[in-house]
Amino acid sequence: MSYRPQAVRKKEIPKERGGTRTLGIPSTEDKIVQKGISSILTAVFDPSFIDSSYGFREKMGCHDALKQVLQEITLKRVNYIIDADIKSFFDNVNHDWLVQFLEHRIKDKKFIRLIIRFLKAGIMDEGSFRASDKERPKAASLAQS
Repeated sequence: MSYRPQAVRKKEIPKERGGTRTLGIPSTEDKIVQKGISSILTAVFDPSFIDSSYGFREKMGCHDALKQVLQEITLKRVNYIIDADIKSFFDNVNHDWLVQFLEHRIKDKKFIRLIIRFLKAGIMDEGSFRASDKERPKAASLAQS
């Protein structure tokens, strides 16, 4: 349990229609560890997702989702369609709630602690360190990392 993720490097990328998109670029080592975490989380949670859930799933992309929408509106009676885009969703996830959610399905406290370390790793913005915005309260149920 000595691994400590590095702060994510912040990079602003210009959008075609103006404005910028913020990217967080992790170190190479962190990418490798994140891939392992992702594999475990996918194995735990993916079987409980419904078949029509396409976001951020392996071998399922936006074209698959569009094919499903086309099939649904062609073969079934549809009264309405809702299109929603949650702006900056991942920037606003409450870390305490997220960890509590994970603890319901994952009992390995060391694995949870590793995820907490990634959540707390912070951001490097033009050479300046900034702590993560959504830190867990000190009285959290897990031992602090």
